Amino acid sequence: MGCSSSSETRCDETLQVNKTIQLSSGQQIPLFGLGTYESNNKDIMTNLIRTALDKGYRLIDTSKIYQNEKMIGSALKEIFSEGKYKRSDIFIVTKIIPLKQQNTEEAVRGCLQDLQLEYVDLLLLHWSFVPPGDNLQFNHKPVHTQWKELEDAYQKGLTKSIGVSNFKTQSLIDLLSYSKIKPVVNQIEVHVFNQQKRLVEFCQSIGIQIMAYSPMAKYDKIVNNETLKKIAQKHNVSVAQVLLQYLLQKKIIVIPKTEKPERLQENYKSLFLKLDENDNQQILKLDSNTRVVDCQHYQNFFKGVPYFD
Repeated sequence: MGCSSSSETRCDETLQVNKTIQLSSGQQIPLFGLGTYESNNKDIMTNLIRTALDKGYRLIDTSKIYQNEKMIGSALKEIFSEGKYKRSDIFIVTKIIPLKQQNTEEAVRGCLQDLQLEYVDLLLLHWSFVPPGDNLQFNHKPVHTQWKELEDAYQKGLTKSIGVSNFKTQSLIDLLSYSKIKPVVNQIEVHVFNQQKRLVEFCQSIGIQIMAYSPMAKYDKIVNNETLKKIAQKHNVSVAQVLLQYLLQKKIIVIPKTEKPERLQENYKSLFLKLDENDNQQILKLDSNTRVVDCQHYQNFFKGVPYFD
């Protein structure tokens, strides 16, 4: 059960308990974080992060291409100045893409300058390519070159760990054949309609933790799914909490995004829900390999490249 049966006071106190898993680098990473994709309002950002921290969140995910690192940096500076939280309390994740002409160290230092931090806890290679130009002309830095530069950033103390995002099995196998420092995380799209069971199990079997973006899929469409509604009603929780706990119980890190402070606590309470085997079997059957980030619907980025095939 979630915290719904307890008083609000006890629930708020309970939510301060951090649940973490260990990365292969030795770091502890929170299982639950705040996604910030499409969050671009500074005033909302500061209040959102402050409220999230008060509710128990300790992980914030961003990326250079989200164009909100400066806002997050300003928010963190203001929050740290208030004295309630310090840098070591928060696990910060950011990402870069493999631009061919990009100086990786300068790019990472630019992220740090915008975030107003001396280091990030986890630096990810966001994609293994960048969108092609006209006539499908590819102009990205090969992963074997880019990864060496991420390793250099790690050695210089700019990040505590390095990892990847949107990598499939073959890309990971290739990376593992030459990397001196193994990726600690693969951030991919995982939710009940796109469970990626084999990729998740493979990564976890070799010590690469999974971080799920879009863990609630397209929530406005999924919230009325009859199977999920029945499970939520059975446990007296929300559909959102069922969606998140299904992943959390598999030791998958989740980073749901929201700009509504009231949703922060609802989402975070999913840490304390317990699904039973019957629930899990019903949810497993919902897997349909349906993506939110779909190549057909994101033509401006993928430019016809069937990246996930």
